[in-house]
Amino acid sequence: MDAGWVRIPVMTTRPVPRELRKRLFFGIFGIAFVFVLWNNERFFLNPLAPEWAHFNPIRWLLLPHGLAGLVALLLGATQFSTRLRRRNPRIHRLNGKLYIAGTMILAPVAMWMAFINSPWFLQVFTFVQAGTLLLFTFAAYACAVRGNFAAHREWMVRSYGILLIFLEGRVLMAIPALERGGMGSIVLVNWACMVITLVATECFLHWRQLFPLKAA
Repeated sequence: MDAGWVRIPVMTTRPVPRELRKRLFFGIFGIAFVFVLWNNERFFLNPLAPEWAHFNPIRWLLLPHGLAGLVALLLGATQFSTRLRRRNPRIHRLNGKLYIAGTMILAPVAMWMAFINSPWFLQVFTFVQAGTLLLFTFAAYACAVRGNFAAHREWMVRSYGILLIFLEGRVLMAIPALERGGMGSIVLVNWACMVITLVATECFLHWRQLFPLKAA
């Protein structure tokens, strides 16, 4: 070998392990979930809570909507477990079917509740969010049926991202400065969450296309 040539070892940047990113994300999700249950939903346990004055016209719809949403939120999170998918594919598929069932219940019920009990501008947002959730969930299911699991994963991420707006909006509305804005803040926060979720999801799915690993 020519002494004038010096072999330089190739080094690549080490990305954050995927499992670590998942744990961080779902750790934040778990904290937000517990916070929303305590801050926004504990009135269910108190029949004299002042929130019932607003929810009484749709009180019989809250139970199916809440249970379906709970199923979708919790079981949807398990769909991103690589370990579960590899070791227990039957449970993965069962959880996926229950997630679909949950979204197919909660989205139409949310539209119905908004039609009965929300001003028109919140009805518009609810119909857009619920319709987008149904569309993305159906696309994820259709891809899985055809065996296109890469596309199935992407559509599932999009679907779950739309579902998480339920938590995002309530966490943000707990900020005093936004809470004082009343209905105007609710509309602004909801639409902002929708737009940011759609953009952030696409950036997440195609991150390596934007920032490929480079050899140093």
